[in-house]
Amino acid sequence: METGGSVSDHQVAVLIDFENVGLNSIQWLFDQISDVGRIIVKRAYADWSTASSKRDQLLQLGIEPIHLFHSGGSGKNSSDIRLAIDAIDLLYQSPVDTFVIVSSDTDFAPLVSKLRSAGKAVIGAGRQAAASRTLVISCDRYFYLDQSDKPIKATSPSRGQRTDDLLLRAMSAAMDEQGRVIGSKLRETLQRLDPSFDFRAMGYSTFTKYLEASPDVKVVRPRGQGDVTIELAELNAANAASVEMTSDPEAWGPRIDAAWSRRATKPGDPIAGSKAASDAAEVLGFSKLAASKHKTLQSLLDASDLLRSRWSRDRNSVIRR
Repeated sequence: METGGSVSDHQVAVLIDFENVGLNSIQWLFDQISDVGRIIVKRAYADWSTASSKRDQLLQLGIEPIHLFHSGGSGKNSSDIRLAIDAIDLLYQSPVDTFVIVSSDTDFAPLVSKLRSAGKAVIGAGRQAAASRTLVISCDRYFYLDQSDKPIKATSPSRGQRTDDLLLRAMSAAMDEQGRVIGSKLRETLQRLDPSFDFRAMGYSTFTKYLEASPDVKVVRPRGQGDVTIELAELNAANAASVEMTSDPEAWGPRIDAAWSRRATKPGDPIAGSKAASDAAEVLGFSKLAASKHKTLQSLLDASDLLRSRWSRDRNSVIRR
């Protein structure tokens, strides 16, 4: 997981709402966040007089138990309040820049918002069935602890429609003018759109395998080392048609002539170069003329007998003959 900067720069605090999530998947969570940075605080909040059987597990995991006596029916609330107080104290009194709040309780959403507004990264973790959507989307990243029991497979036969929609939304948000985006940027965008996004939970051992299983995108691997490039599958097909169109002046010449003729209806009428180039790029299927094989208006005229016979260049304009 990437949260900006190098791993060595990050100081991490893990605060565990024990009575909400327990400890059974905490080692798995530590493994998942191992690339985030150095964990300098590990605390679990509960009335440990009633959970003394977990003492050995706490010691093995290096977690500091924060003991809170139950008082009437307020035990759980006191744990939540102490966890929040400690988080704010760490915010102002420690070098921690990444907080891991281990709870499914939606009451922690305001705390998460406070920490993030102070410039801190916040990772959440909890049980999927109990985690509120409000808490999940409040975090920079959210892990479902239930996933620790699921094996990782190399491939997966299918995915839900919600995930397909998320991938298309991420592509739309991240791709450049040519309809492409590098893998690391797309993964970051996916996790920002849905902090609970986890390709491993869907059965894929790598992010690239997750992408390659989607019919909506095409993955282009680099010839040497480097990041993959992703583009929409239908856009890729359209670009292939554009290449074919660009290579055949007899196909695109009449269409560009028709587009220009709508702007200049009689001999001597000029068309601004920017508008003429925009019309040509649209016919060729590109966002701009410079992205096509024929990067300039003069190149179009030189390649097409029809255009050359009906149009001429005059500095930054195209003139109808």
